Amino acid sequence: MRTRHDTEEAEENLRVIRSLMEKATVYRALSAPGALLGGLLSIVTAAVGTFLSGQPKYAADAFFLFPWLIVLGITAIANGFLLWRDAKKRGDTFISPGMKLVLTAMFPGMAAGGLCLLIDCRGGLSVTASLWVLCYGVSLLAAAPFAPASIRWLGRLFFSAGAVLLVLNYCFVEVDEGFYPAFVPHLIMGCTFGLFHLVYAACAWPRRTRGETFGA
Repeated sequence: MRTRHDTEEAEENLRVIRSLMEKATVYRALSAPGALLGGLLSIVTAAVGTFLSGQPKYAADAFFLFPWLIVLGITAIANGFLLWRDAKKRGDTFISPGMKLVLTAMFPGMAAGGLCLLIDCRGGLSVTASLWVLCYGVSLLAAAPFAPASIRWLGRLFFSAGAVLLVLNYCFVEVDEGFYPAFVPHLIMGCTFGLFHLVYAACAWPRRTRGETFGA
């Protein structure tokens, strides 16, 4: 039997979701600069990593992990700043109920990507990079009900790419007994987190539109 508290909680959740839907176009416009920054940083990091990977002293895992974690940190800070500035402009709280709802939805996928660092898997860093792509797609899809349709399509793209990359990794591990050129993980990151985000930024950059629909 539903209590009054349950009813009030359900009504509050509906109000939050409705508010997020109404702000979908605004959030898409805010995410475009962050995607552009993340995409450019990813392309540069992938290019430098690919160039240096041919030198033995840069073949250690740390020379792959640390630069990409720095890219993640910078992009996350930039996105947080854009959201904070918009919330301040509108007179809203930064950590709003809507943001909590979205972060709660995205957290399992992002946490799974972080835990992939603990896996010592066949295929090494190429598999780790592929899992990052897959988990990022899962987290975007989890937030899709509260986000613009463009986020949903970006999530589908990352999820599909991650799934295909994992299958390819498995096939090459079976054939080549786990041997991968050192530049492959950087190439995976540059082609996904780099190019995908640049394409998204170009498509979502603020312009006059009639808005987006949900449920696509």
